[in-house]
Amino acid sequence: MTESGTTHRPPRIAALGIASWDTLLRTDRQPTPVSAATVREQYSAPGGTTGNTATALARLGAAVTCMVAVGDDPLGDQVLQALAAEGIDVSWSVRRPGEPTDQATVIVSDDPPDRSVIWLPGAQVRKGDRFDIGALFAHDVVILDVADMPLFRFLTDLPAHIDPRTRILGPLNYLADPNVPDRLELALRCDTVVGSEADLCVLTDTSDAEAAIALFQGRMRGSNARLLAVTRGAQGSRLILEDAVIEIPAIEVEAVDPTGAGDAYLAGIAWGMARRMQPIACGRIAACVGGLATRSLGGQAALPTAAEVAARVPEFA
Repeated sequence: MTESGTTHRPPRIAALGIASWDTLLRTDRQPTPVSAATVREQYSAPGGTTGNTATALARLGAAVTCMVAVGDDPLGDQVLQALAAEGIDVSWSVRRPGEPTDQATVIVSDDPPDRSVIWLPGAQVRKGDRFDIGALFAHDVVILDVADMPLFRFLTDLPAHIDPRTRILGPLNYLADPNVPDRLELALRCDTVVGSEADLCVLTDTSDAEAAIALFQGRMRGSNARLLAVTRGAQGSRLILEDAVIEIPAIEVEAVDPTGAGDAYLAGIAWGMARRMQPIACGRIAACVGGLATRSLGGQAALPTAAEVAARVPEFA
């Protein structure tokens, strides 16, 4: 039900971006150039920023269309099969002959609690891939998590011409790149922007989170952006409006691995956007989904169900 108490169909959300195959190693310590670490647990599973977000949304009950690219290798088969098994429509996804599937190795240490990611980039969606533009923008929310900036520019030019009701959600996973000169302008084309404090500093070319927030707020007027959600780990998150900053506390949870927590948080924001919820409700749902995602090793294993979120956040039900 929405905040008005009216029952609706499941949110329809499209997610374009990256899915990968992850190998996670839980170690006794973070390895350094002069020391060794012992692997205590090893786990392989589908992942990737977009794959994690799409899976989180599907488990919440959304109708999800996910467009990713994979290689023509066995890992590509496993990635697409895992997404389809969650009920996600992968019919727009692309197989790249001769290219590998995106992969990542994640080292999660016990002492100190830390995480390192070794990324092996593989096949990715890019401008020129074929899909139904009209059907894409018919979704309630479109998540543009793409690393290909020509594709991002192309897609953010279109909604006003095709369907002005379309809401675009822009993660800073790949926009927060100093090599993208117009990164802030691209982010401001989105209705909602989500990222960490470090991402926001890169986006705004500042060294301080408070200065970055103030700069972004100053640029919101006259842009498409209506909300900036800034994740802060155990400190919770902040919702930035043009004239306000709302603090959202983190939920209490026994965290095992933060891998994919930001992607799960993004899914909570997308759910709230699709349901036309107020920002504080979106933030509370996102904090819950992101927090619960840390309960076990890997980016998808602990993603919560709708019932788990509803038990903690009344606005979700």
